[in-house]
Amino acid sequence: MDANKRRVDQLLSDKWKINREIEQIQAECKHSKQVIKQVADTTSSSFRHVCESCGHPLGYLSPEQAKEFLEKS
Repeated sequence: MDANKRRVDQLLSDKWKINREIEQIQAECKHSKQVIKQVADTTSSSFRHVCESCGHPLGYLSPEQAKEFLEKS
């Protein structure tokens, strides 16, 4: 196995571990403070309610909330 392949495999393993740790933190978070952020989906992006502490998306804005948010920005 060449050096590049080993390095890529190690980075992918690290990425998997980091993603698992983030999921655990988000699962244990109380999500006590929400903010509105633009979040990328698979094909587009949308404004979402997001936990300020852990960054976990919590829900979508209603059309009225989106309009208010865009008017304030």
